[in-house]
Amino acid sequence: MGVKPLEWYCQPVANGIWAQATDSTFGAYTPCYIDSLVICISHLVLLGLCLYRLWLIKNDSKAKRFCLTSKYYNCILGLLAGYCTGEPLFRLATGISIFNLDGQDGFSPFEMVSLILEALSWCSMLVMIVVETRMYIREFRWYVRFGVLYVLVGDAVIFNVILSVKDFCVRFASLPLNKSTNVVADNALFGLLLVFYIPHLDPYVGYIPLRTETLDDTRYEALLGGENICPEKHATIFSRIYFGWMTPLMQQGYKRPITEKDVWKLDAWDQTQMLSRKFQNCWAEESQKAKPWLLRALNCSLGQRFWYGGLFKIGNDLSQFVGPVMLNHLLQSLERGDPAWIGYVYAFSIFVGVIPVLKLTLSYLAQSLGVLCEAQYFQNVMRVGFRLRSTLVAAVFRKSLRLTHEGRKSFPSGRITNMMTTDANALQACSRHNFGFSMDVRQICQQLHALWSAPFRIIIAMVLLYQQLGVASLLGSLMLVLMFPIQ
Repeated sequence: MGVKPLEWYCQPVANGIWAQATDSTFGAYTPCYIDSLVICISHLVLLGLCLYRLWLIKNDSKAKRFCLTSKYYNCILGLLAGYCTGEPLFRLATGISIFNLDGQDGFSPFEMVSLILEALSWCSMLVMIVVETRMYIREFRWYVRFGVLYVLVGDAVIFNVILSVKDFCVRFASLPLNKSTNVVADNALFGLLLVFYIPHLDPYVGYIPLRTETLDDTRYEALLGGENICPEKHATIFSRIYFGWMTPLMQQGYKRPITEKDVWKLDAWDQTQMLSRKFQNCWAEESQKAKPWLLRALNCSLGQRFWYGGLFKIGNDLSQFVGPVMLNHLLQSLERGDPAWIGYVYAFSIFVGVIPVLKLTLSYLAQSLGVLCEAQYFQNVMRVGFRLRSTLVAAVFRKSLRLTHEGRKSFPSGRITNMMTTDANALQACSRHNFGFSMDVRQICQQLHALWSAPFRIIIAMVLLYQQLGVASLLGSLMLVLMFPIQ
């Protein structure tokens, strides 16, 4: 039926109940694959999370320690965790199997491995609860609760598999179904109690947490007599992607209202002095040409980050089409009757496209990557907009100081003020991505990236529609073109 090590590990029964009663592609290997890939992995995750939290409680000097005000809730959790630990050990000792429907003697190796991992993971949970009864920390507790929920999902999958062969459990007095139901019920009760557990804590007497500093620490503290400068420029790549360098300021805003003293000062690359100096150098070079152009000088001094943000705009636009493309390939694979592993590849591709996996639905396909690109697009392009305004205001102000008495007659103070406020703000809007309307230059520059982004998305959409509908899709394109004059 397969390779010998796999046959020894799974011990499938040819033409047995699992091979005949299930519609799974795995056939007789169904309990082995599901138990190994679902139950074992989920319990390994829970085991790792519990051991890491135990290590944090014992060794993390930065974590603040607490004592539980009341220990009764923890005692109930400990009893349930002890029962969940003893249940797989009892099945190991008595030889009760929930997958043995063909009357084999003893356990298959895969089920023994699964039961041992279950016992170890719940034992680590029990030890963690006992330790938390004496000393409690807030760090990493929600990750452990996620691990318990992950185990519950695995138990639900196994229960669904057992339920599909419930008619064959009658010969064993429905023992596999009953044991599976008991496991799901016990684990679900523990999971519900743990997820909604919000302990009342008192400070741990005699313990003071220590703060250790690392080179990659994104938090920034001003030196005595120094300045609190924005840490974005020196943040790591991951901190920039997820805006981790903003966390300290957000934490302060959560604890108390942010005051002017809490706001960071501008770093050197955002200061008007440096921006103006760079623009003046570019404008001096542009002035030597036969037809100097202000936008070319602005592109020379500020355009690098503006177009760098456009790259993220491309990523955001492409992410909108990953879902339909992958879904099309998945449906074609099912229609052609391709091997199951091809469908799993497409399903895994869908899973990869969803980084914060709230639920594996096609509506969230690849949106996480698109959101990250969109956030970086706004961060870069909007930053260029603010720099553009500062540069123009500084340039106009510098020019106004150099005007002669005769020159001030043609450039009154009201016109200079208007250029420093209204016109500069209008040019700043060239970096924005909204659909408001205003006067002057903003109408031209507001959708600068949209000038190429909108046709780019329309072309991709039309190509995909043409692949699916053929010539009929061109009718929709024609209607789109006819609507332009009306708009």
